[in-house]
Amino acid sequence: MQMDDDKKTFLIGFSGGADSTAALLFMLENTGEGNRLIAVHFNHHLRGAESDSEAENAARFAAERNIEFRLIDLDIAPGNNLEARARQARLEAWKKLISEYENPVVVTGHHRDDCIENMFLRMGRGSNVSGLTGLQLTSEVEGVKFFRPLLSFSREEIEAFLFERGVTTWAVDSSNFECDYARNVLRNRILPELYKLFPGGRKAFCRTLDNLRDDAAFIEDEASRRYGDGEDARKIVFWCDQPRALAVRMLKYLCKEFFNDERPLSSGAFERFSAMVDENSSGICELDGERKLYFADGKIFPLEEVENFSLTWDFRNQPELMLPGGWIFHCRMVEHLPEVCGNGKVYFDLALLPEKLTVATVSPGDKMVPFGRENPVLLKKLRVDAKVPSRFTPPVLKAGDSIIWFPGIRRSSYAIVTGKSAIIEFFMEKNEILP
Repeated sequence: MQMDDDKKTFLIGFSGGADSTAALLFMLENTGEGNRLIAVHFNHHLRGAESDSEAENAARFAAERNIEFRLIDLDIAPGNNLEARARQARLEAWKKLISEYENPVVVTGHHRDDCIENMFLRMGRGSNVSGLTGLQLTSEVEGVKFFRPLLSFSREEIEAFLFERGVTTWAVDSSNFECDYARNVLRNRILPELYKLFPGGRKAFCRTLDNLRDDAAFIEDEASRRYGDGEDARKIVFWCDQPRALAVRMLKYLCKEFFNDERPLSSGAFERFSAMVDENSSGICELDGERKLYFADGKIFPLEEVENFSLTWDFRNQPELMLPGGWIFHCRMVEHLPEVCGNGKVYFDLALLPEKLTVATVSPGDKMVPFGRENPVLLKKLRVDAKVPSRFTPPVLKAGDSIIWFPGIRRSSYAIVTGKSAIIEFFMEKNEILP
């Protein structure tokens, strides 16, 4: 890590195992004057007395070397996805901890063998080249700056480093020998056999990782350059014909710009985004529970930015339109008019409709020509007459500048069904899950 003139606080993740002990001693020997060093031990309380004993030994080890020590208790229940939940709990703890210090950097004991294990684990999850090489010397995750000084060293070299300094014992997590987790199966069974199968296998895998890192760095740099130097990324046309390898990374930059959120996106999120781009659709693209995009009139917006909108609906090719506020407009062909036409659905003669319609939020002074009338009437009056609650304010359906349907009010006199051509039905619902 390049040291600048600003003094830093190095928070070393210190489990007491060989890797974290080596990282702590490495930083102790190589941290310049004026920088603060703190050993941070997380007690997950998953192994009872063994966990408590490790916490005590870690505190003692730090005290013997006059290293500041912090003990963080984590409340993690046993069960499914334990590794992922523990990792997330540590990240949340780091996020809180760094707020207490000036220029904080988190140091971890990840090493070369961890990189190989991660590569195989992420291959099993379908990661791209950036995912396969996820462990880097330095990185930033949700505002936490990480430094991994041992990344180019093997476990054997780390243990030799410790023996040279008179450290001959360290904590050994008994759960590492249980093959209940994918990482342990890789570490204890699969990788040892692969190393036997390929002479110099560990070194060959490391060379592969180095090559992948070079490839990933080039692609990431190109995605960053293209996103920053290209057209406005809010325009859908910007995303058309972009190579997938670049688009999946540029979507990450769009999320950073829109939501200040750099968390990884799932492959499903990118597929949903790509489908909206390819189809030039209008509506909501839900990347995940917190990050939602809105496509309208050839542009992309963060959903929460959209208040008043007016968008073109290619209803003939897009039978469903998701809108801000959780509104969803649908259309479908029907053979006959129902005996009773309520206010929740509307029917038009398809041949009398334009190729595309407009869906827009209600504006003050909006009017509609009600069914059986010749002159327009204020929507406000129509709502009062129909006893539509004021809190119920869905978007309106328009043909050109004319409102032809306000859900909850009987249809306008536009494109009345003649029986001579196809009948199209429009109806609306509200999805309470969407904002």
